[in-house]
Amino acid sequence: MDGFTIIDGVVALVIVLSALLAYSRGIVRESLAIAGWIVAGILAFMFAPQVEPLVKEVPVVGDFIADSCELSMIGAFAVVFAVALIAASLITPVFSSLVQRSALGGLDQGLGFLFGVVRGVLLVAIAYFVYETVVTSQSIAIVDDSRSARVFSQMTGKIEDGNPERALGWITLQYEELVGACDAPATPAPATDTSTTAPAPTE
Repeated sequence: MDGFTIIDGVVALVIVLSALLAYSRGIVRESLAIAGWIVAGILAFMFAPQVEPLVKEVPVVGDFIADSCELSMIGAFAVVFAVALIAASLITPVFSSLVQRSALGGLDQGLGFLFGVVRGVLLVAIAYFVYETVVTSQSIAIVDDSRSARVFSQMTGKIEDGNPERALGWITLQYEELVGACDAPATPAPATDTSTTAPAPTE
């Protein structure tokens, strides 16, 4: 077909695989999975400062990050995030299987298929946006000549109009707030009065 390149085939494969995966999992499981990522991120942000001292005590790993508060804080964030995500992944299939075995199973899979298509299109649009942002000095003909490039160039234009720098600034702000505890001065220990009152002279 005229204008059809291997990039178009890759784009179609990504969208189809995303749709089939979401169809097999269902919209409920996909939604709960996204919610699990969000909740895991919130919990990690909240409890990373409390877990950070424990991370420094981990054998081998603690030796590398003990001297850097930022690295230990990032490690604590990753630990809490992973634990919360594992817990969510154990709970999610229970609810999704109940829905798929009910009368709503067909609707759940159908909506999951549509969700997968939208997710695949969004992933390709983000990838094309990164391509246009990073590859500025030279162009890749196989990408620029594809039909997908003409379609997704309009979507990336809308992403640029949405001010993506604002989202990047928000992420940077959250990171600075997370590691801000490293710059906080330590609370000084209360001074203790070690002086003793000399006994009165006796006659």
